[in-house]
Amino acid sequence: MGPAAGHHHFAGFWSRAAARIIDLLIIIAAFNLIYLVDRLGADAGLWTGMELGEGNWTGAGISMANVLRGLFFLTFPVFYYVYLHAMYGQTFGKMALKIKVVNEDETPLDYRKAFLRWLGYFLCDLTFYIGYLWAAFDPRKQGLHDKVCKTVVVRTDVPFPPPAEVEPEAPTEPSPGDPASLDTGADPSL
Repeated sequence: MGPAAGHHHFAGFWSRAAARIIDLLIIIAAFNLIYLVDRLGADAGLWTGMELGEGNWTGAGISMANVLRGLFFLTFPVFYYVYLHAMYGQTFGKMALKIKVVNEDETPLDYRKAFLRWLGYFLCDLTFYIGYLWAAFDPRKQGLHDKVCKTVVVRTDVPFPPPAEVEPEAPTEPSPGDPASLDTGADPSL
């Protein structure tokens, strides 16, 4: 932890959980929107549909359209979490709750670290969500994925404390050639 890292107010478990729920709702909404558009386009005859839920997978299983659909559904969450964390330190859920992910030394995440942190979500999932719950009891509110990647989640709505008191400088005397030092307060019309 850096010397000034103690100045941060760490985001608590509940704000992090609420941000995660918002993010999951956004991803589900994007998936449903794409599915709806795909379904409407297929019903209108503009392209072939996914044929999900119709019980007929023969002949339509692997097509270029289905490969592209699959790529979208697999890569969108990666793009969402990795890009937003690397660029802004926040996903939309974290932005809504005014929290941000930074490295333990207070530097922003790069794409590599954001990708590793995203992979850390699976580590938390494999521990039956204990990795997420860990943040509730950790003094720095780090989940398992934060511990592994050496990141912390901080609140952005709490300003940093002011730096240590600095003694103000004493005013200096104006030099004799300074026009302000010649001002005697007398009426200039005299």
